[in-house]
Amino acid sequence: MKPRLTDVGTIVATRQLEGHENNNAQRVTVKIGSPFADSEDPTCWYCPYSIEWGNNRRVFYGAGVDSLQALRIAISMIETELATKFSHLSLTWMGSDDLGFSKEL
Repeated sequence: MKPRLTDVGTIVATRQLEGHENNNAQRVTVKIGSPFADSEDPTCWYCPYSIEWGNNRRVFYGAGVDSLQALRIAISMIETELATKFSHLSLTWMGSDDLGFSKEL
């Protein structure tokens, strides 16, 4: 089953990012939900996440063979989305352009 999510469920992590568009401050909020197993296939896990900006919200998920892989894939997808779909906002986190989603810690 491929889930069609409308929210992330139980939120386990949140990050607030700051950006600018047309000289207006923009806040982007990333929320990660608790991973869950596929009801028909326990070897398939999903980790939902949302990216919210203004009155907009995108909800999607990472998928893996266990909850940790699903979480890592979700974080990787968030990083990619922020770097591509939101690049025009020049996002920062705590004053840095490193948004803290990279595998390099």
